[in-house]
Amino acid sequence: MTRDDVVAYIKDVNIGYLATMGADGAPRVRPIGMHTIYDDSLYFFTFCTTRKVAEIDSHPQVEVVWCKLEETSQARIRGKMFVEEDEAIRERFKRDNPMVAQMIPQGAQHLFRLYRLEPEVVEMATGLVPYTVIEW
Repeated sequence: MTRDDVVAYIKDVNIGYLATMGADGAPRVRPIGMHTIYDDSLYFFTFCTTRKVAEIDSHPQVEVVWCKLEETSQARIRGKMFVEEDEAIRERFKRDNPMVAQMIPQGAQHLFRLYRLEPEVVEMATGLVPYTVIEW
């Protein structure tokens, strides 16, 4: 497996499961649309009013898992999340994901929060185990 295999897998699956640390110290997991990759980072957007924003801002170390149940395969990426402030990247993300503009009501652009995941550990598994560490 290579980085290109992981990228193709993520783009094919489209929806990953984001694990964060809740305010109570318990893990929290939820599905997110994370399939946009620029250079070495992955991106997803949310509304700044969601619980995951506070969780990520308090504990930026996260993990995202994408899986294909019919293949019992998965990709896992662990790393740190950062708020993306670069306006060129923010606009590129919106162009590349036109559904985002439809999800944000007129006058509510201030609610848009774009996150960048910088991978630290990337793993793939076909079958349940073993995981293979992928050079990112």
